[in-house]
Amino acid sequence: MNKQRLKVLAANLCRLLMGASLVFSGIVKIIDPRGTEYKIQDYVAAIGINAQMPTYIPLALGVALALLEFNLGIYLIFGIRRKWTSRLVLIMMMVFTPVTLYLAIANPIQECGCFGDAIHLTNWQTFGKNLVLLTTALILWKWHYLETRLISQHSQWLVALYSWMFGFLLAGYTTYTLPIIDFRPYHVGASLAEQMEWKDDGKTPPIADLMLTDIETGEDLTDSIITTPGWKFLIIAPRLEVADDGVMDRLAELTDYCKRNDYTLICVTGSDYDGIMNWCDITGAEYPFCQADETPLKTAIRSNPGLILLNGSTVEGKWASSQLPGEKELNAPIERLPWAHQKQETMRMHVATLFSWYVVPLILLTVVDRIWTLLKKKKQDNRTTTINY
Repeated sequence: MNKQRLKVLAANLCRLLMGASLVFSGIVKIIDPRGTEYKIQDYVAAIGINAQMPTYIPLALGVALALLEFNLGIYLIFGIRRKWTSRLVLIMMMVFTPVTLYLAIANPIQECGCFGDAIHLTNWQTFGKNLVLLTTALILWKWHYLETRLISQHSQWLVALYSWMFGFLLAGYTTYTLPIIDFRPYHVGASLAEQMEWKDDGKTPPIADLMLTDIETGEDLTDSIITTPGWKFLIIAPRLEVADDGVMDRLAELTDYCKRNDYTLICVTGSDYDGIMNWCDITGAEYPFCQADETPLKTAIRSNPGLILLNGSTVEGKWASSQLPGEKELNAPIERLPWAHQKQETMRMHVATLFSWYVVPLILLTVVDRIWTLLKKKKQDNRTTTINY
């Protein structure tokens, strides 16, 4: 009996550990699908097949991986399809663990990105984590029948369907707009000057690779652009060659607005001089340009192009290409535009929204399912007692 209890305890502890890890890993990818896309592009470039891969594949793979991790984690936590779920999790860990060992040894990229920008792990730390999870997956595969169900078999399809729909819709929304929770040092409310400052502790600052240069002379313009007081709009376009040129009218309206109110407007891009000139020919852009490395620009905002509003060096707002303000919104000085001042507590609000839209309904469904199951069992017991009597 003691041995059996230990098996049950081990199976359920492993189930919760693996489930929580997969849910967290999946949700941070669903929240920021573009970040996962960029990480997959890094993988593809490291093994030298980026030229052969269509541009839409990394994003599709990123969303598929995020949905798979998230839903497998939910399946484990609720005890849904225990046999097949444990098999899929084991297969996944048998693939991921050797891959992360290769990354740790060869070090083609700095980190695997398994937890997005929420938690940064070195390649060796990631490999160690996967060794633990692989052991956990083996235990689940062997003792899956000992996992406790949180939902009855009769109702498990509801949890599964709701989880897949929630993950898919959230991934679609965050792909079209911006991550609803921003873990990066460019988040709303952050002071870019402080994030770039080297301190006495010797640690690398959160923003250490951003340098803005003049497109003709190569002069460093970082301090003059970032730290200068006043309102500044930064159009961020990692690659103008593949940027959304359907926003040219919005950008033209923004250009006129900044000229009328004497606000700074500048486009920061990773493209070369020819790429910039081609963009100007296509869109008729009249705003100035400067150059920066593509990687920090992709970190700054998950859109191409995207828009960042600074007050001094403090981030006041961020917008994807699908959210750019137009003539109707640009109808007063920035101080009088509520939409231009996004709240710093946005992350807490979005966490609360996610909780209310996903977790609360699942809790209610679980409670109702438990009550229904107990009532059904009590009814069957009464019927059995009556027959025996």
